Amino acid sequence: MIEGVLLGCHSSKAMQNLIIIFASFIAGLICQRWRRYPPQTAAALNAFVISISLPALILLKVPKILAGNESLSEGWIPVAFMWVMFFLGWGVIAFIGRKLQWSRPKIGALALTVGLSNTSFVGLPLLKAVVGDSALPYGILADQLGAFLILSTMGIFVAALYSGSQLKASTILLRVVTFPPFVSLLLSLVWAVSGLYKIEVLNLSLEVLASALVPLALFAVGFMSRFNLAVLKRRMKPLVIGLSLRLFFLPLILFVAMKFLLSGGKPFSLSMQVTILEAAMATQITSSVVANEFNLDGEVANLMVALGVPLSLLTIPLWAHFLVV
Repeated sequence: MIEGVLLGCHSSKAMQNLIIIFASFIAGLICQRWRRYPPQTAAALNAFVISISLPALILLKVPKILAGNESLSEGWIPVAFMWVMFFLGWGVIAFIGRKLQWSRPKIGALALTVGLSNTSFVGLPLLKAVVGDSALPYGILADQLGAFLILSTMGIFVAALYSGSQLKASTILLRVVTFPPFVSLLLSLVWAVSGLYKIEVLNLSLEVLASALVPLALFAVGFMSRFNLAVLKRRMKPLVIGLSLRLFFLPLILFVAMKFLLSGGKPFSLSMQVTILEAAMATQITSSVVANEFNLDGEVANLMVALGVPLSLLTIPLWAHFLVV
């Protein structure tokens, strides 16, 4: 199944993304046992991702979306349903967490990693593999105006809310508006209106900074992940619940909603297919970075990414088998 997905990635760029994902994660796993890397390595890399690479990516991608003149039919569907999925995931995890008496940091970590899917670095290569190039514009909308916008706004709010410390509303608001990705999101509005996004030398510079996001973030996730049986057994319940929601139940709920509210019994449109597939992707890498940044349950967040990415290579082709016509 995995081989079929990789062989289906006709674009060398798509194949490259998948290779980088696994190579970076495995390198982190290996280097965690190498004494040349201090224990603070992952924290330093996460800080770079949050302060430099993610803002650069937002400035590179969002202004082009905002300033674009090309109209996509049903372009609102992937954007709207990414937001619906986030709030739905947050609500379900908050309910389950209260019933199981989980700590607030654990609830917060799962709210982020369940509610936010990897719509870009895993999502776009897999979309290309199982649907084709025609799916990518809708995938980009789901990513930039959906997942990344959510992370930079409500995602930060949720992380601050569940950070474990007693925070006033004003303190939470201050942390949100001073968080580098949110600042870059606001700056991207100026970037779009001013036309700075058209300057090639700026774009090239941003591309270099943004390109570090995936390898550094996944290296950090691998560096912090512990896969011994004791850890997996201790974390089994939240991981099973979180991964089941992320990879199956949340996209299933969106599938049913679209079936009855949008499709009218007809086959799903391309936009609807892309929306379900993006909703079924593995956990967004940077959601675990934010969870660690705000001192949530980093172990659970990292394992959601570490286990979700390889599992999605099996589950996405299954979803595509039922969706893509």
